[in-house]
Amino acid sequence: MRPDERIKEAQRVLEAEASAIFASSKKIDINFSKCVDLIIECKGTLIISGIGKSGNIGKKITSTLASLGTPSIFLHPTDAFHGDIGILRKNDLLLLISNSGETVELIKLANIAKAINIQVIVITGKINSTLSKQANVSLDASVVSEACPLNLAPTCSTSVTMAIGDALASICAIEIGFKEIDFARFHPSGNLHKLNFAIVDNLMNSESLPICDENCSIKDLIIEMSKGQQGAVFICDHKKLLWVFTDGDLRRYIESSTKLTIKASELNFSKPISIESGTKVSEALNLMQSNKISILPIIDELGFLKGSIKLSQCI
Repeated sequence: MRPDERIKEAQRVLEAEASAIFASSKKIDINFSKCVDLIIECKGTLIISGIGKSGNIGKKITSTLASLGTPSIFLHPTDAFHGDIGILRKNDLLLLISNSGETVELIKLANIAKAINIQVIVITGKINSTLSKQANVSLDASVVSEACPLNLAPTCSTSVTMAIGDALASICAIEIGFKEIDFARFHPSGNLHKLNFAIVDNLMNSESLPICDENCSIKDLIIEMSKGQQGAVFICDHKKLLWVFTDGDLRRYIESSTKLTIKASELNFSKPISIESGTKVSEALNLMQSNKISILPIIDELGFLKGSIKLSQCI
């Protein structure tokens, strides 16, 4: 294929899948609301199962639900019939995914679930299938055709199923009052967690801080600033923060004077912008961005310097 033909074919595939999802949105009915009720009222765990591509989509839906506050796990049907079926408990809820609705392993799993009074949700491309008839509630994920050029490989059907799963996860999150702060709690290695939970103490530099007293000369400040490699030096009185002398201050001073023996106390300084120990990283970020500064001293409640944090550490 020529490059332009590849581009055209890629556009066709994406448009086909987008159209399939749009068409699926028109099939959402009261059964979707019933599924949401079953999920948010579940006293146990939502267990999702599927085979092949449906299984892969099931794993993704499982992860999305869990990250948005709905406890869920994925159970592979083959593993289920080799001991893992013991994971099912009477208060659980089973969600089965099958495009054909005739997957033998899932039909067997549905039968076992029903036998122990576990309710079953099915997402299927065949709403009148055997699996659909065994379910308490079925969701229609049917498509007119696949985006695959052979109309064989699951493409539109998997996109629709995934989108339905995303809709379930999103609505359930709204129903249980799931907030951004909850999402951050479930992602301790993510940026949201850093901004919502981490405090400046977790990120601050407290070793080898560049500190000078007010009797130090400009030359001393320059030497200490270079050693500290933070783009600033903290002028303190026995570690109590008085001012912050930045590389920007240095440039401005040199523009007006070349005298390097003048003392720090002879310079004009305003009250330093600082933040207290224990403050959230998000507040430090907002403070630095609003004041267009790249380093922030961290002080205790008495104003004594504890450390510093850079803008780059907060982003």
